[in-house]
Amino acid sequence: MRYQQLFWDFDGTLVNTYPGMVTAFHQALEDTGVNDFEIDDLAIYQAMRQHSLGTALQRFAAEFSVDRGRLQQLYRHHAAPQLTTAAPFAGVGALLRTVQDQGGRNFVLTHRDNGALDRLSALGLSGFFSGAVTAADDYPRKPDPTSLRALMQRYAVEPATAIMIGDRNLDVQAGHRAGMAGALFDPEHLIVDESQPEVRVTQMAELKAWLLATD
Repeated sequence: MRYQQLFWDFDGTLVNTYPGMVTAFHQALEDTGVNDFEIDDLAIYQAMRQHSLGTALQRFAAEFSVDRGRLQQLYRHHAAPQLTTAAPFAGVGALLRTVQDQGGRNFVLTHRDNGALDRLSALGLSGFFSGAVTAADDYPRKPDPTSLRALMQRYAVEPATAIMIGDRNLDVQAGHRAGMAGALFDPEHLIVDESQPEVRVTQMAELKAWLLATD
């Protein structure tokens, strides 16, 4: 394989959590008094995908003149149960297994709490991971590379053998700042490439083929 140590983002990369996140955000806005017909789910999704949840909170709190802190609290309340139905992207399990079969290792790096690890376990995927960083570790958020560097040190990973895989520029940027390669997973071509990833794919099968290519 091109890289033996794969570091994975959780939301929008391993597991398609965005539908549930948008639903939770919509419900939170309604709870603050925003009328349903005023809420644009596509705009919420694009803000989350192209930037971050924080950007979406800031933008729509300002747009609807609601308190950002209250909106965030309501969002978290609605988002927790949504995670229990989030499904992995097609091909994720096969690629994780291939990495192991080829003698490589998978790691997960997420801004979520340990609920992300619980979801991976429920999906039968936790056994494919050698280590993880979650919000409980209290590292700076990506694109800060501190969490990646901590994982590399903990598991004796050489940066040249590693790649960070995520669905946003900040994932790739974190990888590059940690000295490793970066892969951008962009199934809907929504991301303006500002991070110069080593590879950009729309399906996990594409990433698998690229990692296994010998040329």
